Amino acid sequence: MWRMTETTQLEAKVLLLEHDPAQYQILSDFCLEKGLLALPRSSHNALVTLSQHKDLGGVLLAEDLPCEDGDSLHLARAIHKLRPELPIFLRRTSSRALSVEEQETIRHGWKTGEMASLHTAVEHNIFSLRYPTRLVNGIVELTRQALCAMFPNAQVLSESPYVVHDRIIHGEVSTLIAIESTWCRGYMMLQTEERALRQGLIQGFSYEGIGGDLNFRELNNMLGETTNLIWGAFKNRYIPPQAFTNQQTQVPIVINHEHKYISFGSQDPQLCIRYQLSDPARPGLPPLIVVQRFIFNLHWSPDEFAEFDNNPPEVGPTGELELF
Repeated sequence: MWRMTETTQLEAKVLLLEHDPAQYQILSDFCLEKGLLALPRSSHNALVTLSQHKDLGGVLLAEDLPCEDGDSLHLARAIHKLRPELPIFLRRTSSRALSVEEQETIRHGWKTGEMASLHTAVEHNIFSLRYPTRLVNGIVELTRQALCAMFPNAQVLSESPYVVHDRIIHGEVSTLIAIESTWCRGYMMLQTEERALRQGLIQGFSYEGIGGDLNFRELNNMLGETTNLIWGAFKNRYIPPQAFTNQQTQVPIVINHEHKYISFGSQDPQLCIRYQLSDPARPGLPPLIVVQRFIFNLHWSPDEFAEFDNNPPEVGPTGELELF
């Protein structure tokens, strides 16, 4: 019998659409308690905020929110149409029954004052997956090592890990690689902006002779090699030989390039970590942002990770280069 590992209390960004001062304060305190990073907005700029933030975890919406065009349910339908993966939590202020379309739009409705109901809904819909602390810390450590190896002249910092329900891709350059162990099956993604990556190379982030004159295919290869380094380190640390069994279940991966949208056929939250690569000699320049996501859409078991973590295989770095 093994002891379950401690899990990390991750954050999640939520759009807060609340006009009542008292309820706003209550929800702000609730977000602070639950690890939700609230983005307070009005009905006027709610949809604009969606285009500015592509890593949200949900929406908190007041039914009686003043709206210029229709009511708050009209706004909820607009949000749901743009980002159907985001759970919308509606603070009910009326007793009228929601239509079928509105019920499909709203993930959870709760009456003013019923904070226990909201608490349960947020746990179920936003924080439905828990990530062991040792795993999250290990991922950050091996990723920073890989980024430092590929960009030795850059200062690499990692932001606090958080969970996202958004399926919007950050930037134009992204990589995708399968991950399979005894306790998980899914994918890892790296995402960044092509212009920022090129600018970082111009500033000399990488090795001597690698500058900003690379074409887009060579830039893709840079991110691909970085992904390969991370995958190799992940494999050596977290994937025992018996992981490669007969599990062959797959789900379609849907990509819409025009909308920078990717779906892995699962509504589960994704583990997201942002890394900042900056020039120590030029602290005023904007950093290169690399976004890392883990999508355990095929299998995820913290209990099985605990068993693995308590009895890890004695496998060290092989020095082999994994090619794809």
